[in-house]
Amino acid sequence: MKPNKLFLYYPTANDATFPAYATNVSPARTFAIGSLPGAPAGTTTQLRDRIFDVVSTDYCEFNVQVLPPTTTNPDALGAPPARRNMVAIGADTDPSLFGIAEAVDTGDADVIDHARVFGGSYGVFCSAELSGANNTLDRWALGIGGTAAHEAGHNYGLSHSAVVHTGEDAFIHHIMPAGPSMPCTNRVGERRHFSDQDFGILANNVGLTLQSLANWDFVNPNSATASRLRMEVLSLSTTLTPVSTYTGSLSPWNPPSVVASGTRTFKGTSYHRYFVTWQSAKGWASPNQPGSIAGQVRGAEQFHVGTHFAEENILNTTTQVVIADATLLDAGGSALPLHPRVPTFDTGTLSADGNFILGLANLAAANLVLRNWRGFVLPRPAHIDSMLFDPTGGVKLFDNQQEPITPWRQLQLPTAMELPAGSTDKPGEARFVLGNLLKDGHNVRIKFRGQVTDATAGAQEVNPDVKGALATDPFPGASVFLEGDLVEPNALQWDADKKTFVTKDLVTHVFLQVAGKRAKPVDGILIGLLRGKVVCANLNTRQSVSVQANTDGSFDCEKAGLVSLHGERVQVSQVGLVNTQLPAVQVGGMDIAKVTCTNLRSRQSVSFKPEVSTNALDCVKAGLGVEQQSTLQITQIGTVR
Repeated sequence: MKPNKLFLYYPTANDATFPAYATNVSPARTFAIGSLPGAPAGTTTQLRDRIFDVVSTDYCEFNVQVLPPTTTNPDALGAPPARRNMVAIGADTDPSLFGIAEAVDTGDADVIDHARVFGGSYGVFCSAELSGANNTLDRWALGIGGTAAHEAGHNYGLSHSAVVHTGEDAFIHHIMPAGPSMPCTNRVGERRHFSDQDFGILANNVGLTLQSLANWDFVNPNSATASRLRMEVLSLSTTLTPVSTYTGSLSPWNPPSVVASGTRTFKGTSYHRYFVTWQSAKGWASPNQPGSIAGQVRGAEQFHVGTHFAEENILNTTTQVVIADATLLDAGGSALPLHPRVPTFDTGTLSADGNFILGLANLAAANLVLRNWRGFVLPRPAHIDSMLFDPTGGVKLFDNQQEPITPWRQLQLPTAMELPAGSTDKPGEARFVLGNLLKDGHNVRIKFRGQVTDATAGAQEVNPDVKGALATDPFPGASVFLEGDLVEPNALQWDADKKTFVTKDLVTHVFLQVAGKRAKPVDGILIGLLRGKVVCANLNTRQSVSVQANTDGSFDCEKAGLVSLHGERVQVSQVGLVNTQLPAVQVGGMDIAKVTCTNLRSRQSVSFKPEVSTNALDCVKAGLGVEQQSTLQITQIGTVR
């Protein structure tokens, strides 16, 4: 299940228990369609359901579960989810706002967040765009739902942004621009989406549902017609569900079925075994033979399939779904003798030296070759229907809302690489190095400046950024897309033109996508400490780096060479000469479990756990005695968030 819960809360009575974090926020006002100024025809339930559709679509690719509309305050539940983001939607209006979030929660450090949406403001500020034939449930839902997604985005760490990546559409089509810059025509007239920059920050803060996705251009090497394709898939998960299955015109079948079948060992570890079978016939058109037959693949005919497997633990990115074999079956379910070739692959690893490495493996008893592979770093995952050759022979990637994707950059990959024969016990292996975090850096790396923005027009703006906080995207990007040939040289296969078996290259074209890794920089600033030296250590990998603080006291462990991923344990220690009565340090990027302050002159030491990890860590307030020119050491231990 997705760990981050997003509630859309519609009070049926004014709720004074809702936190009063800003003017006009509490009580959370009731929501009823008849209370909206210039309300559309329809019921409250219908409008709430349409708003849910808007918000759930906006967050569907993230580890965020948008829960069905509720009339119960989520804070009042008997066992509320630990990580929850609550957006209270009322029919009331505000003098200048459509909504306001509790804060820009940089890094999504706070596990419990609140936001308010003033649904009635749409009937006031966008009355012209919601009149006559345009006064519909769908247009109201686009407006209110877009604001709900916007305010929830603040609580997940997004600032206001009008930054547009090369090739991206205009910012007025995006969710997070400030209120005054967003015309009502766009608010209520279209389904907006997160920008490339904001998508990357969200992906790093809350994670993506996608971990890996693959499509294949196969060929039937047999003379006999195949009526089914069966893949043997291994997983550590006790459940395996195909989602986002390709069902376009190049596939002979509807989505596959999955049957569990005991266990099998892969590299010394016992995996659950599943047979994933495409067999439900549908009409299709092969790219290399005319007259394709529904649900059938004739000898030497090319076809395309693809799927994304969802496991029970979507946060488990350390293990892979292993594709052990692909077998073509005849109409009676008997296996045909010749198999198309398919590689298995992992979800990529980010090593301590900064290299992002994708591993591929061959479990077949035949030597294979990887040829003509290309890679692209993407700002958002590509939809499965775009992971194929178009009629011109090119690949045009688009996202789940059909928006075209412009890559951050293209990767340089070897033109050919051997993938030797192997088995499940000892697979043949190859690897692609897809970038280095310490050399290439993040595509999105924003140091917030404390600007404030969020009104309808001309009014004082709200939701300030956390000054000095750092936001980044995953590495190498939100996702990485690769495509290339998997070749079995001199393979026996059917030639439809010659109507005989020949020996030549058997080629599977692979379209592969994996999510980037949630690399999170740990940074900070020394306050009232001179000649500061900082030691950053990853306690999981045992990597350690030292860096001299900048003249303004700031430091950045990632820029100093530390690789730290979401959830890993880190220790950061600062040493400096006291030149103020209140020396402190402020650290970002980690949830601090323990702080230890030591006066190296007097040897006095105090320890404490901060209430808020991002606040300044004040050793004097914690009880440490310090004096001018004494040397102070402050050490934090915690997890990367």
